[in-house]
Amino acid sequence: MITIFNPTNEVFKMVYAGIDVVLGPGDKKPVEDACANHLLNSHGPRGLCQLIYGDDEEVVGNKGQLRNYEFKKTQIARYNIMNEQRKMQGMGYIPPTDYLRQYAVELGIQLLEPYTLKNEETGAIAQIRRENEELKGQMAELMKTMSNLIAQKGEPEETENPKRGRGRPKE
Repeated sequence: MITIFNPTNEVFKMVYAGIDVVLGPGDKKPVEDACANHLLNSHGPRGLCQLIYGDDEEVVGNKGQLRNYEFKKTQIARYNIMNEQRKMQGMGYIPPTDYLRQYAVELGIQLLEPYTLKNEETGAIAQIRRENEELKGQMAELMKTMSNLIAQKGEPEETENPKRGRGRPKE
């Protein structure tokens, strides 16, 4: 018997010889050697570990969590690369799975999706909008100041001069 251990934050739903083996976060389960070997080969890269008598569970768990982190990061990178290649070839976009979306949120890595702006572009747009609002406020103040100055100075007289046209001041 070998004890398998899931140190990750994922639920592993595995199958061996037609039998479901479900291991939640932090769970340990003793299984037959052949079953353990199969499950460790298939889910080892995702972080599944084996515990042998005398192992430091924390050390083994940390190694499993690191493998799980690398697995998630690799999955996101592969997805992004695949969709970029499809885009260059004029092929359709493949939407991410729910798991992939969760991985991206958990790791803070952006999934490349069609018609979405990159973070830098979104930030630049927000800054331009703020600057635009400031300029609108400054323009309103200038117009108000100009109106006050014109009101204080008085309107120029309008006369009719056949040579110069209507509305021009006297010379």
